[in-house]
Amino acid sequence: MQISVLSSVSEALPGKRLVWIALDVIRATSTIVTYVAESGGHVFVTDSISYALEQKKSSPSSVLIGERGGLKIEGFDFDNSPTEIIANLGHINGRDAILTTTNGTKLLAKLQAITQTVLIGSFLNISSVLKKALQMVDAEKYDGIGIACAGKEGRLVGDDFYCAGMMVQKLRSCINAEVSLDDVANTALAWAESYGEVLTVLKKSESGQNILRYGKEKDIVFCSQLDLYDVVPLAHGNIITK
Repeated sequence: MQISVLSSVSEALPGKRLVWIALDVIRATSTIVTYVAESGGHVFVTDSISYALEQKKSSPSSVLIGERGGLKIEGFDFDNSPTEIIANLGHINGRDAILTTTNGTKLLAKLQAITQTVLIGSFLNISSVLKKALQMVDAEKYDGIGIACAGKEGRLVGDDFYCAGMMVQKLRSCINAEVSLDDVANTALAWAESYGEVLTVLKKSESGQNILRYGKEKDIVFCSQLDLYDVVPLAHGNIITK
């Protein structure tokens, strides 16, 4: 079975038919996992602020969530923040959301161009999303699993890449068949095996440093938790559901 890792949104996609897992640990995919797990509403994703606002007009009850450069977009209900979601569950419970972010929603748009279904991954649901990916490989005869990192503005960043490496590590330990890793997957695996505590890696990453400047350490701590949720959000086109 093939395991491929995309180091950032700017990297070319491999030609094989893979089950794709999208990663933007700090913070888009962590926010999506939290929203779906805690509120149950659908999440509409777009990389365009103007399109998000248009969707809000056609769906007034939806919650607007988004950021640019790590800061909440003016006029939106919430930042791209899992802890802000947790703090406002009474406001969002059962409502659909519209999400736009700097990096994560661009990655989802890229993956949607080649596949109808993308799994949303993070540290928060790492075991559940890998289990689901393996089930899909077996049931639908995919060539393997692709792990796509959003990165930051087209560059590799430590939070996503470390999570990808941990996923590769976990997959290798539970797959009985022969496993083939591409060079990026091998590098991510070596990185995951060389580092220790998740929170330290996230705080030192470029993405972590960016939001630490804005006093958002709580988000980093939250995003570092392993297997907090047993949920796998699925992106079908622009709509993400449980």
